[in-house]
Amino acid sequence: MSPAATPRWKVALVAAAAAGAATLAIVATAALGGDAGATVPPSTEPGATEPADETSARTIAVTGHGTVEVTPDVADLWLGVQATRPTATEAMDVIAAKSTDLVATLKALGAEARDIQTSGVSLYPNYGNDGVAINGYQASVSVNVRLRDIDGVGAVLDGVQGFVGEELTIGGISFSYDDPEAVLGDARAAAVDNARERAAQYAAAAGTDVGDVIRIAESSAETFPPVYYAEGRVAADEAGAVAIEPGTQELSADVTVVFEMT
Repeated sequence: MSPAATPRWKVALVAAAAAGAATLAIVATAALGGDAGATVPPSTEPGATEPADETSARTIAVTGHGTVEVTPDVADLWLGVQATRPTATEAMDVIAAKSTDLVATLKALGAEARDIQTSGVSLYPNYGNDGVAINGYQASVSVNVRLRDIDGVGAVLDGVQGFVGEELTIGGISFSYDDPEAVLGDARAAAVDNARERAAQYAAAAGTDVGDVIRIAESSAETFPPVYYAEGRVAADEAGAVAIEPGTQELSADVTVVFEMT
């Protein structure tokens, strides 16, 4: 059928469909504010702007180190009793009696019960030259004690030596600070000051100034590593008391600080 012969009812339907589509397009355009491709602009109301942070502002990040020196106020002693006897029973009886004397003497000389701890008990046979025959037994007990009076450490060592006798063993001594957090604040403050000084140096080199602190992160805060002394350092001689010198210890803190550059 030729175009000229198209029935009038079909032409009418096509025209109606086209008119409907045009109407829908007009409605859609009106709903979108007259521009189908338009985008909604961002809000410009007060308070809508996000505050600047270290990713949008000019900043500098530096590390700072701070230290504080203190005198230890706590001493930890490793003491013990050791005895060798022909039989296991005899060896154990000796260390039982001597360890009781040791603990009693420690308490009498000012050590608190909460600071005295038995850390080990052992019993071993002693073998002869052939490695087979047992010619005795060695028993031992270890006692750890914390002394909160540094000045009295020498007197304690002398006292336990006198009461326990030749069976006393001294494994060593260490010094530390009982409450590191009480002095860590000074080290942290020094670390922040050090960070600001370093930031000022970089800022001056760049021709700018250091502004407010944006962020602080603690890298580390070192508590006191105990200072150990071997038994040879605390052994008393026949002439008199043991000389105990705790010395000083250093506590340090490290921080990373982000400053605004102005």
